Amino acid sequence: MITRQDYLNRTEYTLRPDYCRGNQYIHKKIILNNLIAEKLLAIEAESVNNQINSDNLNTFLKGRKEQAMRQLLYFEKGHNKVLLEDDEINHFFKMAGRTYHVNYFSFPGGAFADSVKRAIDEGMSFNDIYSVNFEGNIPDRDVNWIDNNDPFISDRLFNNEIQKGQVIGPYFLDDGSAFIMEVNGWTDRLNLSEQGNIDRREKVINTLKERKGKLIYKSFIKNIMKGKNIKLNEDVFFPYANAIRDQFFRSREEKEAAISNALFEVGEFLSLEDIKPKNKKYKDLVLFTLNGDNWTVKDFEKNIASHPLVFRKKKMNKTEFSHQFKLAIVDFIQDHYLTKKAYELGLDKTDTIYLNESLWADSFTAYQSAKLLMSTQSDSVEQHILMKPIIDNLQKKYSPQ
Repeated sequence: MITRQDYLNRTEYTLRPDYCRGNQYIHKKIILNNLIAEKLLAIEAESVNNQINSDNLNTFLKGRKEQAMRQLLYFEKGHNKVLLEDDEINHFFKMAGRTYHVNYFSFPGGAFADSVKRAIDEGMSFNDIYSVNFEGNIPDRDVNWIDNNDPFISDRLFNNEIQKGQVIGPYFLDDGSAFIMEVNGWTDRLNLSEQGNIDRREKVINTLKERKGKLIYKSFIKNIMKGKNIKLNEDVFFPYANAIRDQFFRSREEKEAAISNALFEVGEFLSLEDIKPKNKKYKDLVLFTLNGDNWTVKDFEKNIASHPLVFRKKKMNKTEFSHQFKLAIVDFIQDHYLTKKAYELGLDKTDTIYLNESLWADSFTAYQSAKLLMSTQSDSVEQHILMKPIIDNLQKKYSPQ
């Protein structure tokens, strides 16, 4: 059975390829057909194998289920508690149509940041500050209110009076680095259609609820973590971190992409494959204690299998890795307690979580089934051609007679 909620989950909460990312009928049809094919492949796999039961599947589903539980916890304890004023909605309705054109650059904190601030106070131009310290052209970017920017950027640009040529910063990020930006100008986009205005207003309300909800939820998290104590075993942590450090720094292209998006995007994931050092000598050693309980490297890696680490900072060098790894562990532990709270509230028993888990189980099983069926085909076009008659036969097989 495919429910309406299954379809909404696939259309609204899952990244879609460019060819079906819109809201047209053909895009909706592609998504529904894909969901039907996925369900048929999952049913066929279960009928052949009788029962899908593997460590990989259980780990995969546990991670997706608990991620959904934490998301539901956020909605109940953050998002749903937001109250909005009409004046606030009207202001950001206008700002949602504005795009600022800015130059910006980031730099280390400490003495360097002090010298940049002093140069600004003495009237040195933005261009001169950059050219004295860096080579090449100044980075530039278009910034929209709806984007997932650093809160400081959104507040200064879209909640204050701005002048062309205005220099904003230096502003210090949580990771200790700093940045400044110069406003080159802006463009206001007016949408004169009735539907366009309705869509923009809805998007503004949803964005405000999300951002305010996160602030409320942050306070909730603070109460959850009150009294919790973690102590790293430094004799194990630093050698262990060094053993996996090189695996984090992948290709030059990926690192450059991470640097260019450092101020405007989310953190980078570190999966189990990234984190496992080749040397297994660490697995039985205590990595940290949590409220007096020992966590070995083996315990930690077992949990990471269903909950990848997320780094707060993308732009880092190898000397910073240990510190950022430590912060990622702290965030992982925070999620550990939020998941525990979600279980205490019975969120794992809700229909939303049951549906989510079922959808991911079908997705995993269908993928494994399709992978097996197409294992002899190497070309993606041939794979697509191969799957069509298989899906057609499955539709006939499982259609009501």
